Amino acid sequence: MARLRDLGEFEAIRRLIARADVPGEADGVRVGPGDDAAIVRPEPGRDLVVTTDAFAAGRHWLDEWIDPEALGARLVRANVSDVAAMAARPRWATLAMGLTPDRDDAWVGAVESGVVAALAADGARLVGGNLTATAGEEWLALTLLGDARGDHAWLRSGARPGDLVVATGHPGRAGAAIALIRALGEGARDAAWRPLLEAWRAPASRVDLARALAAGRAVTAAIDVSDGLAGDLSRLADASGLGVRLERRGFPADDVLEAAARKLGADAFALRLGPSDDYELLLAVDPGRADVAAVIAREAGVPWSVLGRFIESPGVLEWVDEDGVRRPIPKDGFDHFR
Repeated sequence: MARLRDLGEFEAIRRLIARADVPGEADGVRVGPGDDAAIVRPEPGRDLVVTTDAFAAGRHWLDEWIDPEALGARLVRANVSDVAAMAARPRWATLAMGLTPDRDDAWVGAVESGVVAALAADGARLVGGNLTATAGEEWLALTLLGDARGDHAWLRSGARPGDLVVATGHPGRAGAAIALIRALGEGARDAAWRPLLEAWRAPASRVDLARALAAGRAVTAAIDVSDGLAGDLSRLADASGLGVRLERRGFPADDVLEAAARKLGADAFALRLGPSDDYELLLAVDPGRADVAAVIAREAGVPWSVLGRFIESPGVLEWVDEDGVRRPIPKDGFDHFR
């Protein structure tokens, strides 16, 4: 027997998937465990997309750093990000909460209000849930169901050699916010760091962008950035049987993140690549359709960065510096059990 801390999160998940009795297409299951969300087909031409995420107190949130309504909205964004990574539309959700008996009812109601409002912003509704008592750390869990046209859903496994590596938003900011909180305590509330804290507290939904991109047929594979750019990019490349070569110059300037790196005595590029739950999209884009995709992103007002390309070298994850020197990228992402 092995302990979870010895296995690590992703080996533990791999073992769960290997042991699972996963139904096949005859049972309406197109994609089972192992991607951002499952895909089931309730009827011809429409796929049901199912995902779930859980937040644990002390690991995913501290009451003093996020209000309950924002916490509920953030839990929704974590799930919506998985649905967006499948180019699907959020529809229905259930909410489960494990809380101590001393938890204030107003706090519980505010969490639910945040969940309801965030779901409504993407056209989804809360349709049920469960509330239970816990003697240990409190937790929240949301299960989100969406749907997608059967020929539009994205997977992690569709990237091809030469496809562009594209990221939305500003990956790394959420991780930088947590690093500042750990290093500075109350000093992290300084106005200079507000864009980073807001990137962590209130990640943007990319559902509308994803559905527009799916219609444009430019994206060949996708994953959401929930554990960190390098770790999630590694999983995207592995699922497609490819490697990745990033260009340092492809990363746009991010003054506030670079200022945080100086404050922390850290490397800004490492902050961008390292553990960070930004809930942005990381995409493989057909270079022949890249201009169309960039226009769609610009019209949606979403930052769009071409970071490099997928290469025909499975297992290789590297970046090229300003002098043309290739350097390996550690595949580390956030790991719940390490």
